Amino acid sequence: SFRATKSPIRWLQSEFAMAPRRDAIRSLASLMSLTAACWSFSISDPRRGPIRRSQLFSFYGDSIPMPPPGHPDHPVGAEVQPFANQNGGIDDTLGPPKIYMYGPAASPLGRSYAVDCNLWHSADRMERQQLVDQVLVTLRRNGFVVLENMVPPQEQFSMEAAAIRHFEQLPEGYFTSPLRADRSQVHVPYEDPWSAEWLVPNDLVLQVTARYVINNMACGRSEEEQQSAWCQWVMQGSSVEWFHSVPPQGGPLATDPPHGCTNVGAPDELGPWLGRVMITKTPPQSPLMTRHRDIILPGPFAQLTIGVPLTPLSANNGPLALRPGSHVMNSPGYEVVTNIPHGSIMLYDSFVDHRAVEHRGEEDRYVLYYEFETRGIFTGYVDGHFGQQATQSEHDFRRVVDPILRRYVANAQCATASA
Repeated sequence: SFRATKSPIRWLQSEFAMAPRRDAIRSLASLMSLTAACWSFSISDPRRGPIRRSQLFSFYGDSIPMPPPGHPDHPVGAEVQPFANQNGGIDDTLGPPKIYMYGPAASPLGRSYAVDCNLWHSADRMERQQLVDQVLVTLRRNGFVVLENMVPPQEQFSMEAAAIRHFEQLPEGYFTSPLRADRSQVHVPYEDPWSAEWLVPNDLVLQVTARYVINNMACGRSEEEQQSAWCQWVMQGSSVEWFHSVPPQGGPLATDPPHGCTNVGAPDELGPWLGRVMITKTPPQSPLMTRHRDIILPGPFAQLTIGVPLTPLSANNGPLALRPGSHVMNSPGYEVVTNIPHGSIMLYDSFVDHRAVEHRGEEDRYVLYYEFETRGIFTGYVDGHFGQQATQSEHDFRRVVDPILRRYVANAQCATASA
């Protein structure tokens, strides 16, 4: 069991994400209490029997959505829920300043978080390598990056209609999972249009992922061991290179990750694998999300999320707002609203501090998300989370994408070893 023995203290308020590195150690007690609380309400030893709903609590808030009928954790059992499925997070009484990337309120500072990828499709090998390097620099520094002119905008528009049909006529074997702030999520099947070559197997995204997702600390390690390693990373300067020195750890936790932890790849293999491919639906008048990180341990560089807007985004229909640098405990104190246009996609570290803003429009808004991750990370997703047929779809996507990704991972590891 990973159940905590005492109630968590509240996650340090906005100062935590805004704290410069020299203040990060003072925030450590809050982080450790939070991670203990995450495991406390999210993972339970099945040998203790079913958990009554009245027994559950969350430092995120009082509302824990019930898994749908047929879900592995409905109506009794471990009650695992992804962090994104819990209401709450950090409530800012006075929100931080907002920097907008696009639209009437766009600023040059906001545009600095984007890389124009228009030349990728006609570039030679050297030019492509330079573009990958440029994306990596922006992503590592800020925890997110927008790739402008990367995908065909007309196909994004047509995918919105496919997303609506998928939600309204959900195939047998698929579940809709509730998310915080009135959002909901469903996995997509491996079929047209979701199997398009420019989407999940996007070559630029795979090359960036192979070099960015290098944190293997969760594989084979207990919560306490991950906390200890995380402390060392902070104390030694929060550098991305530090994670190259922490390989997976053998043992039962590596061979058989705990319920709710990622089981992608193999225990002795480094680097990222494809996780899930999902659509998030945001109804009109959905409220502001509270600030959160999609994962806590093992920290940054362990899971990378790619967001592909299907509904055109505006400043007030629920786009994500992210705090740059918060993935390495060093944020300037404002949030960047990623109201990106069609033709663009976004990559962000799942450890970065973020939230979705209010949806003040009149129509549902749809975004496709897919994730690349290392083994052993607690996300709360379990086999069958979106339905048994959805689990099959996960494997269908992985059979196509992972072989390509793993070639890039092998190349990146060779380059690191020879550097």
